[in-house]
Amino acid sequence: MKIKKRHMVLASLVLALSAAVYLNWQLSDSKSLAVSDTTKELGAATYVNSNINTTTDEYPEPTGYSPSSKLSPEQSEYFSSARMDRDTSQDDAIDLAKDVLELADSSDEAKEDAVGKLSELEDRILCQNRIENTLKAKGFSECLCYLSDYSCTIIVPKNEMTEDMRLSINSCVKESAEISFENISVVEV
Repeated sequence: MKIKKRHMVLASLVLALSAAVYLNWQLSDSKSLAVSDTTKELGAATYVNSNINTTTDEYPEPTGYSPSSKLSPEQSEYFSSARMDRDTSQDDAIDLAKDVLELADSSDEAKEDAVGKLSELEDRILCQNRIENTLKAKGFSECLCYLSDYSCTIIVPKNEMTEDMRLSINSCVKESAEISFENISVVEV
């Protein structure tokens, strides 16, 4: 008896599901599931509140962008090699501190000093990255930041530098690294 009851419930659920699918198909805008709209392109961008019915694959230019603000090949080469040199020297310093920590015969004082130096270096690297990313968000196509204990040097492309950008650099460094304005130098490349 219970088996017949289960079969009846199962059959009625299948029938209800079939009816829902059929009604959904009948009431939808497209009568056929196999037919697709040929005016749409896969991957084409559309704007949310656009009155235009066409799509475009081009991205709008960011605000403040001008073709003259692109880096010259010399500038691009300088920034990539300088960043690589800086990262290599920082990685070497981190490796040296880790080697001191791993040495079994190092004194506790040397290990504590290595941990302190490693922590300072990691904080400095994070601060440099934060400053660089903030300055790129403010309009520079490329920049480099070198931090020391009491000073900061920012290197930016010459063709992107304005007086307003100099103020942005100073305020960004002051907020991120708490270095006074007189100890911030800006170098234009």
